[in-house]
Amino acid sequence: MEETLLKFFTHPLVIGLSTGLIIAMIVWFRSLGKLRNERAATATKIHQLNGQIEILKGHLHTQMEITAKGNESLKEELVAMQQTNRNLSQTIGALKQKPGRAEIRMLHLYEKAIRLMNARAPGFSSAWESAVDEAEAEIKQEESGLMGWIRRPFMFRRGTASEAKPLLSDAENTTD
Repeated sequence: MEETLLKFFTHPLVIGLSTGLIIAMIVWFRSLGKLRNERAATATKIHQLNGQIEILKGHLHTQMEITAKGNESLKEELVAMQQTNRNLSQTIGALKQKPGRAEIRMLHLYEKAIRLMNARAPGFSSAWESAVDEAEAEIKQEESGLMGWIRRPFMFRRGTASEAKPLLSDAENTTD
């Protein structure tokens, strides 16, 4: 029986088959080792990626909080700007009701003309016209020359009623 076994194991087909099986087992064991190493590497990579995902979630949460705070501050600023816009619109409406620079200039011109007319000859229309012309020429000279630069800061501001009153009281004082 030993002889048949020996013949059997020495047969080239059995030798080739057993060599092939041994090589297949070696390759299989190596692939199992590589598979284990790959699984360990994959598990390590998964652990690293999960850590990075948690960090990114934290960053995203922080960014969303910052954005939410920024949006809230922008909304508050928008409301404040709208209120300021309403206030400015009301102020513009109120300022439109006040006399402008041209009206104040004309009032100043008439006030000077009245003073000159009362000083010269009250009651004459030609005296009035010449006084208005002289006052206008004087005002143009004041506005354009050195006297304009000196008097401009002291002239009354744009159309406030409290500043127009001294002119009227000066005019009334000169007529008395």
